[in-house]
Amino acid sequence: MNSTTDSSPWTLIASLRDFRGQRQLVRPVGELQVLLLRVGTEIIAMHDSCPHLGKSLLGGRLMGGHITCPFHGACFDVRSGIALSGPAVAPLRRLPLQIDGECILVDVTKGPVKSAGPP
Repeated sequence: MNSTTDSSPWTLIASLRDFRGQRQLVRPVGELQVLLLRVGTEIIAMHDSCPHLGKSLLGGRLMGGHITCPFHGACFDVRSGIALSGPAVAPLRRLPLQIDGECILVDVTKGPVKSAGPP
């Protein structure tokens, strides 16, 4: 479902309809795996890679705006990316995201979204 235009850094990655009955999706953008999370009415995009050992976060427990790595138990605030418990200490790499109607678009050309501060 990836689509870009030559003049835009935004990549169509999913539709809001893809979240029916799900709160987590992984979609490829080039060689990058992007994890999309639905937290309430908000959609968040990040690299699908735990900073501890690079394992996928897909299937991790998502509760109260936090996701727990299914492999080693590191917990992160999904809005800020900050590691809340080890073994990870580095933050998650969030991606710029915009929603246009039903379309979810990400920009993988920019660096990670900066945290607004501690949760």
